[in-house]
Amino acid sequence: MLTINLQTEDLVFRDISKENLKDVLELFNQNENNMYATGIDRKMSIIDMNEKYLEVLVNSHEFFVGIFLNSDEYVDSSQLVGVLKGRVDYENCDEAWISSMLIDAKFQHKGIGKNATNEFIRFLNRSYDIKRIFIGILSSNEIGKKFWQRMGFSYIRTIEQYIKLNNHTEDFIIMRKNVS
Repeated sequence: MLTINLQTEDLVFRDISKENLKDVLELFNQNENNMYATGIDRKMSIIDMNEKYLEVLVNSHEFFVGIFLNSDEYVDSSQLVGVLKGRVDYENCDEAWISSMLIDAKFQHKGIGKNATNEFIRFLNRSYDIKRIFIGILSSNEIGKKFWQRMGFSYIRTIEQYIKLNNHTEDFIIMRKNVS
């Protein structure tokens, strides 16, 4: 797993540890919209979460990062408010993929997702010389599409009938942001 330890004025990014998995599971299962970030059409189990964690743990190109608040307003800085998961590309080492990005519903619409995404992209650029960031979203995820467009990501292509969720086949949209 890529080691990520980043502290900004408002946020702390730390590698997810085994001790965080229960909180991450709660976040992933928080609401129906979060299945867009997981690609799983059911609530995740602790077994599912452990498997995802082990997949990342043994891969030196992948990251699984918890987002925590770094603020006097929130005394408990150990409270997980979000998760970023993805990888630096194996073949094109100046590219990275964000496969999941979730912010706790209690903290949405407060700029935390935007701030976390911008800070994390800057970190990847500075620390790993990442020049392009890719994301993939399900075609029916209108909220996700709007968020990533506001973050400066542009449409690249669509993979038709990529995944089956709730007995319905979904297309997968790939978007990219060039980082300067």
